[in-house]
Amino acid sequence: MSVSKRTYLPADERRAQILDCALGAFADRGYHATSIAEVCDRASIGRATLYQYFKDKRDLLVSLANEICEKVLRAYDARAPYALPEGFVPSEAAMVAFTEKRILSILEVLFEDRNAARLVIRAGRGADGVVDDILQKIDSAVINTIESELLAAKKAGVIRDIDERFVARFFLGGFEKIAMSYLDDDRPVDVRAIAREAALLEISGLYPRPKASKPTP
Repeated sequence: MSVSKRTYLPADERRAQILDCALGAFADRGYHATSIAEVCDRASIGRATLYQYFKDKRDLLVSLANEICEKVLRAYDARAPYALPEGFVPSEAAMVAFTEKRILSILEVLFEDRNAARLVIRAGRGADGVVDDILQKIDSAVINTIESELLAAKKAGVIRDIDERFVARFFLGGFEKIAMSYLDDDRPVDVRAIAREAALLEISGLYPRPKASKPTP
């Protein structure tokens, strides 16, 4: 029987490696079905090494959720603020293109890492109350981003009067369901295609339709 050779890594690199292996295991098999032994096998380490960095499996999950949450929130903080292009004319085609670009910038943050996306959307939810609270911060950041941008568009007069909070929650739920179908089928998440279809759907519902002209007598 061949035994994989264990290599020395500095403490910060070893911790990151263990977390990466745990993320892959949780994403593939789910939190409850994954054992500490499986994480150790993936990382080619013994249990004693893992326990130098993490107390137990729950500690692994909480640490992962915290790291993913912090990464996503940093990315959202770095996004350019919502601003309509100078001289913007709110034609339907222009609004679709503008909305598609905005949604794409949100999805690229969420689905940059396939395993992290799977953990955020499904694998970690319901596994631990603390983790649910952590992942809720990501939901809140996304909803607040969509809501604030819809509000800005409404104030600019380019979309109709809406309940932006309701619409933001509606779109987040849709994004998660669509992305999960990609992940479940083991297909790459096509964020551009999702952004395009979401933009078309959004504009068809939010773009103010021109008033019908009165028939000529």
